[in-house]
Amino acid sequence: MVGKHVRQTLGMVLLLGLVLLARPARAEDTFTLAIVPDVQPEVATPQFQARLQWLVDNRAKLNLKAVLQVGDLMNFNDEVQYKHQSEALKVLDNAKLPYAMCLGNHDTAAVKFDGGSAAPGNVNQNLRNTARYNQYFPLSRFAMARDTFEALKIDNSVHLFEAGGLKWCIINLELWARTDVIDWAKRMVEKYADRNVIFLTHAHLNGDLTIQQNNGGYGNNSPQLIFDQAMKPYANVQMVFCGHAGVQGYRTDKAADGHPIHSFLQCYHDNTTNPTRLLEIDTKNGTMKSRVYCQTLDTDKADGSTMTVTGVAWVKPKG
Repeated sequence: MVGKHVRQTLGMVLLLGLVLLARPARAEDTFTLAIVPDVQPEVATPQFQARLQWLVDNRAKLNLKAVLQVGDLMNFNDEVQYKHQSEALKVLDNAKLPYAMCLGNHDTAAVKFDGGSAAPGNVNQNLRNTARYNQYFPLSRFAMARDTFEALKIDNSVHLFEAGGLKWCIINLELWARTDVIDWAKRMVEKYADRNVIFLTHAHLNGDLTIQQNNGGYGNNSPQLIFDQAMKPYANVQMVFCGHAGVQGYRTDKAADGHPIHSFLQCYHDNTTNPTRLLEIDTKNGTMKSRVYCQTLDTDKADGSTMTVTGVAWVKPKG
Protein backbone atom coordinates (compact mmCIF):
# COMPACT_ATOMS: atom_id res chain seq x y z
CA MET A 1 0.00 0.00 0.00
CA VAL A 2 2.85 2.34 0.83
CA GLY A 3 4.43 1.80 -2.58
CA LYS A 4 1.10 2.54 -4.29
CA HIS A 5 0.69 5.80 -2.38
CA VAL A 6 4.25 6.82 -3.21
CA ARG A 7 3.64 6.13 -6.90
CA GLN A 8 0.38 8.12 -6.81
CA THR A 9 2.11 11.06 -5.10
CA LEU A 10 4.98 11.03 -7.57
CA GLY A 11 2.50 10.93 -10.43
CA MET A 12 0.63 13.95 -9.09
CA VAL A 13 3.88 15.90 -8.64
CA LEU A 14 4.93 15.05 -12.19
CA LEU A 15 1.52 16.09 -13.56
CA LEU A 16 1.63 19.38 -11.64
CA GLY A 17 5.11 20.04 -12.99
CA LEU A 18 3.96 19.45 -16.56
CA VAL A 19 1.01 21.83 -16.05
CA LEU A 20 3.29 24.55 -14.70
CA LEU A 21 5.69 24.08 -17.59
CA ALA A 22 2.84 24.36 -20.05
CA ARG A 23 1.73 27.72 -18.64
CA PRO A 24 3.26 30.83 -20.23
CA ALA A 25 5.76 32.54 -17.93
CA ARG A 26 4.21 35.54 -16.23
CA ALA A 27 6.07 38.72 -17.05
CA GLU A 28 7.28 40.66 -14.04
CA ASP A 29 5.33 43.82 -13.35
CA THR A 30 7.48 45.63 -10.81
CA PHE A 31 11.18 46.47 -10.74
CA THR A 32 13.47 49.13 -9.29
CA LEU A 33 15.94 51.67 -10.64
CA ALA A 34 18.52 53.16 -8.26
CA ILE A 35 19.50 56.78 -8.93
CA VAL A 36 22.70 57.84 -7.19
CA PRO A 37 23.09 61.61 -6.70
CA ASP A 38 26.21 63.76 -7.16
CA VAL A 39 28.89 62.02 -5.11
CA GLN A 40 31.71 64.56 -5.50
CA PRO A 41 32.23 64.83 -1.69
CA GLU A 42 32.89 61.07 -1.61
CA VAL A 43 36.14 60.95 -3.59
CA ALA A 44 38.23 60.13 -0.50
CA THR A 45 35.74 58.24 1.67
CA PRO A 46 34.34 54.68 1.60
CA GLN A 47 30.77 55.94 1.26
CA PHE A 48 30.32 55.54 -2.50
CA GLN A 49 31.57 51.97 -2.49
CA ALA A 50 29.45 51.13 0.57
CA ARG A 51 26.34 52.46 -1.16
CA LEU A 52 27.03 50.35 -4.25
CA GLN A 53 27.68 47.27 -2.14
CA TRP A 54 24.32 47.74 -0.42
CA LEU A 55 22.62 47.90 -3.81
CA VAL A 56 24.31 44.68 -4.89
CA ASP A 57 23.41 42.96 -1.63
CA ASN A 58 19.76 44.00 -2.00
CA ARG A 59 19.51 43.46 -5.73
CA ALA A 60 17.13 40.50 -5.56
CA LYS A 61 14.94 42.03 -2.85
CA LEU A 62 14.47 45.22 -4.87
CA ASN A 63 14.42 43.48 -8.24
CA LEU A 64 17.00 46.10 -9.14
CA LYS A 65 17.60 46.32 -12.88
CA ALA A 66 20.06 49.20 -13.21
CA VAL A 67 21.98 51.83 -11.27
CA LEU A 68 22.07 55.39 -12.67
CA GLN A 69 24.35 58.22 -11.54
CA VAL A 70 23.54 61.85 -12.33
CA GLY A 71 27.05 63.28 -12.74
CA ASP A 72 29.74 64.96 -10.66
CA LEU A 73 31.20 61.59 -9.86
CA MET A 74 34.43 63.53 -9.18
CA ASN A 75 35.13 66.73 -7.34
CA PHE A 76 37.99 67.78 -9.60
CA ASN A 77 39.67 66.41 -12.71
CA ASP A 78 42.23 64.66 -10.53
CA GLU A 79 43.61 61.20 -11.25
CA VAL A 80 43.59 60.13 -7.60
CA GLN A 81 39.86 60.78 -7.44
CA TYR A 82 39.25 58.86 -10.66
CA LYS A 83 41.13 55.86 -9.32
CA HIS A 84 39.10 55.96 -6.09
CA GLN A 85 35.71 56.13 -7.85
CA SER A 86 36.71 53.60 -10.49
CA GLU A 87 37.68 51.12 -7.79
CA ALA A 88 34.31 51.63 -6.09
CA LEU A 89 32.44 50.91 -9.30
CA LYS A 90 34.13 47.52 -9.55
CA VAL A 91 31.49 46.44 -7.02
CA LEU A 92 28.90 46.75 -9.80
CA ASP A 93 31.26 45.38 -12.46
CA ASN A 94 31.95 42.23 -10.44
CA ALA A 95 28.25 41.70 -9.69
CA LYS A 96 27.38 42.32 -13.35
CA LEU A 97 24.81 44.89 -12.22
CA PRO A 98 24.35 47.28 -15.18
CA TYR A 99 24.85 51.00 -14.70
CA ALA A 100 24.82 54.24 -16.65
CA MET A 101 26.31 57.60 -15.72
CA CYS A 102 26.31 61.10 -17.18
CA LEU A 103 29.07 63.66 -17.07
CA GLY A 104 28.93 66.56 -14.66
CA ASN A 105 31.01 69.70 -14.98
CA HIS A 106 33.33 68.36 -12.26
CA ASP A 107 33.94 65.26 -14.37
CA THR A 108 35.66 67.28 -17.08
CA ALA A 109 38.77 69.41 -17.57
CA ALA A 110 36.68 72.55 -17.00
CA VAL A 111 37.19 72.53 -13.21
CA LYS A 112 40.64 72.69 -11.66
CA PHE A 113 41.88 71.43 -8.33
CA ASP A 114 41.75 74.59 -6.23
CA GLY A 115 38.25 74.78 -4.83
CA GLY A 116 36.28 74.49 -8.02
CA SER A 117 37.26 77.49 -10.13
CA ALA A 118 37.50 77.32 -13.91
CA ALA A 119 40.61 75.76 -15.38
CA PRO A 120 42.71 78.05 -17.58
CA GLY A 121 42.02 78.19 -21.30
CA ASN A 122 38.77 78.03 -23.24
CA VAL A 123 36.27 76.89 -20.62
CA ASN A 124 33.80 75.55 -23.21
CA GLN A 125 36.50 73.44 -24.85
CA ASN A 126 37.63 72.25 -21.43
CA LEU A 127 34.05 71.21 -20.66
CA ARG A 128 34.18 68.86 -23.65
CA ASN A 129 37.58 67.48 -22.66
CA THR A 130 36.56 64.18 -21.09
CA ALA A 131 39.69 62.17 -21.90
CA ARG A 132 40.38 61.16 -18.30
CA TYR A 133 36.75 60.17 -17.68
CA ASN A 134 36.78 57.94 -20.76
CA GLN A 135 40.14 56.48 -19.72
CA TYR A 136 38.73 55.24 -16.42
CA PHE A 137 35.18 54.58 -17.61
CA PRO A 138 35.54 53.21 -21.15
CA LEU A 139 32.58 52.06 -23.18
CA SER A 140 33.46 48.45 -22.34
CA ARG A 141 32.44 48.95 -18.68
CA PHE A 142 28.83 49.71 -19.61
CA ALA A 143 26.97 46.48 -20.32
CA MET A 144 23.79 48.17 -21.57
CA ALA A 145 25.56 50.64 -23.91
CA ARG A 146 24.71 50.57 -27.60
CA ASP A 147 24.75 53.73 -29.76
CA THR A 148 27.16 56.58 -29.06
CA PHE A 149 27.44 60.08 -30.47
CA GLU A 150 31.21 59.78 -30.80
CA ALA A 151 32.95 56.47 -31.42
CA LEU A 152 34.28 54.84 -28.25
CA LYS A 153 33.21 57.76 -26.03
CA ILE A 154 30.63 57.32 -23.29
CA ASP A 155 29.80 61.06 -23.04
CA ASN A 156 26.59 60.72 -25.07
CA SER A 157 25.32 57.18 -25.32
CA VAL A 158 22.28 54.94 -25.41
CA HIS A 159 21.72 52.14 -22.90
CA LEU A 160 19.06 49.49 -23.51
CA PHE A 161 17.38 47.05 -21.16
CA GLU A 162 14.08 45.23 -20.68
CA ALA A 163 12.10 45.06 -17.44
CA GLY A 164 8.51 44.85 -16.31
CA GLY A 165 7.58 43.27 -19.64
CA LEU A 166 8.56 46.49 -21.46
CA LYS A 167 11.54 47.85 -23.37
CA TRP A 168 13.58 50.76 -22.02
CA CYS A 169 16.12 53.21 -23.41
CA ILE A 170 18.39 55.42 -21.31
CA ILE A 171 20.03 58.33 -23.11
CA ASN A 172 22.88 59.82 -21.11
CA LEU A 173 23.44 63.33 -22.41
CA GLU A 174 26.30 65.76 -21.85
CA LEU A 175 25.38 68.82 -19.81
CA TRP A 176 24.42 71.99 -21.69
CA ALA A 177 24.61 69.92 -24.86
CA ARG A 178 25.98 70.96 -28.22
CA THR A 179 23.49 71.38 -31.05
CA ASP A 180 24.71 68.34 -32.99
CA VAL A 181 24.38 66.27 -29.80
CA ILE A 182 20.76 67.40 -29.46
CA ASP A 183 20.13 66.37 -33.07
CA TRP A 184 21.70 62.98 -32.31
CA ALA A 185 19.48 62.57 -29.25
CA LYS A 186 16.39 63.27 -31.35
CA ARG A 187 17.45 60.55 -33.77
CA MET A 188 17.92 58.12 -30.88
CA VAL A 189 14.47 58.84 -29.44
CA GLU A 190 12.98 58.24 -32.88
CA LYS A 191 15.08 55.13 -33.48
CA TYR A 192 13.82 53.57 -30.25
CA ALA A 193 10.20 54.63 -30.62
CA ASP A 194 9.02 51.29 -29.20
CA ARG A 195 10.91 51.89 -25.95
CA ASN A 196 10.25 54.01 -22.87
CA VAL A 197 12.95 56.67 -22.95
CA ILE A 198 14.75 57.98 -19.86
CA PHE A 199 17.11 60.96 -20.16
CA LEU A 200 20.06 61.03 -17.78
CA THR A 201 21.76 64.43 -17.76
CA HIS A 202 23.57 66.42 -15.09
CA ALA A 203 21.90 69.83 -15.45
CA HIS A 204 18.17 70.06 -16.11
CA LEU A 205 16.24 71.47 -13.12
CA ASN A 206 17.17 74.48 -11.02
CA GLY A 207 16.94 74.49 -7.24
CA ASP A 208 13.44 75.99 -7.48
CA LEU A 209 12.48 73.10 -9.80
CA THR A 210 12.14 75.24 -12.90
CA ILE A 211 13.90 74.03 -16.04
CA GLN A 212 17.24 75.80 -16.43
CA GLN A 213 17.04 78.56 -19.04
CA ASN A 214 20.75 79.15 -19.72
CA ASN A 215 23.88 77.24 -20.65
CA GLY A 216 25.47 77.44 -17.22
CA GLY A 217 27.76 80.21 -18.42
CA TYR A 218 30.14 77.98 -20.36
CA GLY A 219 28.09 75.23 -22.00
CA ASN A 220 26.28 75.34 -25.31
CA ASN A 221 22.48 75.01 -25.20
CA SER A 222 20.11 75.40 -22.28
CA PRO A 223 18.20 72.49 -20.73
CA GLN A 224 14.99 74.28 -21.77
CA LEU A 225 16.02 74.16 -25.42
CA ILE A 226 17.02 70.51 -25.04
CA PHE A 227 13.65 69.74 -23.50
CA ASP A 228 11.77 71.61 -26.24
CA GLN A 229 13.63 69.87 -29.05
CA ALA A 230 14.58 66.39 -27.85
CA MET A 231 11.99 65.54 -25.17
CA LYS A 232 8.71 67.41 -25.53
CA PRO A 233 7.92 66.37 -29.15
CA TYR A 234 8.05 62.64 -28.45
CA ALA A 235 5.42 60.25 -27.13
CA ASN A 236 7.98 57.78 -25.75
CA VAL A 237 9.99 60.14 -23.50
CA GLN A 238 8.93 59.33 -19.94
CA MET A 239 11.53 60.55 -17.43
CA VAL A 240 14.51 62.81 -16.80
CA PHE A 241 17.02 62.25 -13.99
CA CYS A 242 19.40 65.08 -13.10
CA GLY A 243 21.59 66.56 -10.36
CA HIS A 244 23.84 69.64 -10.08
CA ALA A 245 21.40 71.99 -8.30
CA GLY A 246 22.10 71.05 -4.67
CA VAL A 247 18.59 69.87 -3.68
CA GLN A 248 16.06 67.18 -4.49
CA GLY A 249 12.72 67.58 -6.21
CA TYR A 250 10.21 66.46 -8.80
CA ARG A 251 8.13 68.13 -11.51
CA THR A 252 6.13 67.20 -14.59
CA ASP A 253 5.88 68.87 -17.97
CA LYS A 254 3.49 68.05 -20.76
CA ALA A 255 4.80 66.53 -23.93
CA ALA A 256 3.33 67.56 -27.27
CA ASP A 257 0.82 64.70 -27.13
CA GLY A 258 -0.25 65.70 -23.60
CA HIS A 259 1.41 62.93 -21.58
CA PRO A 260 3.50 64.02 -18.58
CA ILE A 261 7.29 63.86 -18.64
CA HIS A 262 8.52 63.20 -15.09
CA SER A 263 11.72 64.95 -13.96
CA PHE A 264 13.54 63.88 -10.78
CA LEU A 265 16.30 66.00 -9.26
CA GLN A 266 18.66 64.42 -6.74
CA CYS A 267 21.69 66.35 -5.49
CA TYR A 268 22.46 65.97 -1.79
CA HIS A 269 26.25 66.49 -1.47
CA ASP A 270 26.03 64.18 1.54
CA ASN A 271 29.00 61.95 2.31
CA THR A 272 27.67 60.47 5.55
CA THR A 273 24.20 58.96 5.03
CA ASN A 274 24.56 57.50 1.49
CA PRO A 275 21.27 58.79 0.02
CA THR A 276 20.02 56.92 -3.05
CA ARG A 277 16.72 57.38 -4.82
CA LEU A 278 14.94 54.05 -5.27
CA LEU A 279 12.26 54.24 -7.94
CA GLU A 280 9.92 51.26 -8.01
CA ILE A 281 8.18 51.03 -11.38
CA ASP A 282 4.95 49.05 -11.75
CA THR A 283 4.23 48.56 -15.43
CA LYS A 284 0.91 46.79 -14.87
CA ASN A 285 -0.68 49.45 -12.68
CA GLY A 286 1.06 52.48 -14.18
CA THR A 287 2.74 53.71 -11.00
CA MET A 288 6.14 54.86 -9.81
CA LYS A 289 7.00 54.82 -6.11
CA SER A 290 9.93 57.01 -5.14
CA ARG A 291 11.90 57.13 -1.90
CA VAL A 292 15.40 58.26 -1.01
CA TYR A 293 16.97 55.62 1.20
CA CYS A 294 19.87 56.47 3.51
CA GLN A 295 21.85 53.30 3.97
CA THR A 296 23.86 54.32 7.02
CA LEU A 297 20.70 55.35 8.87
CA ASP A 298 18.55 52.53 7.49
CA THR A 299 15.72 54.97 6.88
CA ASP A 300 14.15 57.05 4.11
CA LYS A 301 14.66 60.80 3.93
CA ALA A 302 11.69 62.84 5.17
CA ASP A 303 12.17 65.61 2.63
CA GLY A 304 9.26 65.07 0.27
CA SER A 305 11.12 62.55 -1.86
CA THR A 306 8.79 59.72 -0.78
CA MET A 307 5.81 59.77 -3.12
CA THR A 308 3.77 57.73 -5.59
CA VAL A 309 3.12 58.80 -9.16
CA THR A 310 0.00 57.27 -10.69
CA GLY A 311 -1.58 57.07 -14.11
CA VAL A 312 1.62 56.52 -16.07
CA ALA A 313 0.92 55.34 -19.63
CA TRP A 314 3.90 53.24 -20.64
CA VAL A 315 4.98 52.62 -24.20
CA LYS A 316 4.15 49.00 -24.95
CA PRO A 317 5.44 46.82 -27.78
CA LYS A 318 3.18 46.62 -30.80
CA GLY A 319 1.57 43.36 -31.75
